[in-house]
Amino acid sequence: MTSKIRVPALERALAILEVLQKNQRCTISELISLTGLPRSSVYVLVDDMVKLRLLRQNSDKTVQLWMKLISLGNSAANSLDLKELISPYLERLITTIDCLAINFGIMDDDKAFYVLKRTSPNTGMKVLSREGAEISLVHTALGKCLLAYQDSVLRERLVKNLDYTQATANSISNPESLRKELANIRYRGFAYDNGEQGLEIRCVAVPVFDLDNHLLGAISIVGTINKFSADRLPNIVEKLKLCSQQVTQGLML
Repeated sequence: MTSKIRVPALERALAILEVLQKNQRCTISELISLTGLPRSSVYVLVDDMVKLRLLRQNSDKTVQLWMKLISLGNSAANSLDLKELISPYLERLITTIDCLAINFGIMDDDKAFYVLKRTSPNTGMKVLSREGAEISLVHTALGKCLLAYQDSVLRERLVKNLDYTQATANSISNPESLRKELANIRYRGFAYDNGEQGLEIRCVAVPVFDLDNHLLGAISIVGTINKFSADRLPNIVEKLKLCSQQVTQGLML
């Protein structure tokens, strides 16, 4: 639970911004109705936020989010060091699961990339993933997880144009199979790679969201078919999901 806000006007202004984030454009009457705030407060706050270029007053009497928020948002995004934020959680997670490596990846436009990799100190096997490398959206749990949570229009455009050359006999080989797998990922909340890029390797991946439920990236854990047996997978998935939740909660600190 958050602490009590000592300046109520800030909380009221945020309520207005959040309504506009969801609805894009609103009249003053709609803002009053959707926020439940006093009419006088909404008029004063909107007027001041327009003067500060946080909002724009349109000719049709509606208001919308405006340029100063874009500038502030870009600055916040640029200053968010995902490596620094997520690394401690991966360091802790890798000590709790008998695995080969843990990765964190993101989508950038229409491609996915490894941002962070941690290799288990207890393994002698080499894991091919490396920071900065592109992630397969077809053959990896991490890539499929990232693709599953993209906007439906972007997701479909990518699915139609991906390379479906099979890496192993277990690899997804066509767009329709990938569509079904992506739907399953969204339903169960995690992605699974059963020897689709290497027959001896199994991977599990979960999405990571920010406080507004926007996708930040995904965490995957890599193991062998022996270490990631069917009876162990539920426990691995739960630990991954808990790690993802902790990353999201960490954004509040």
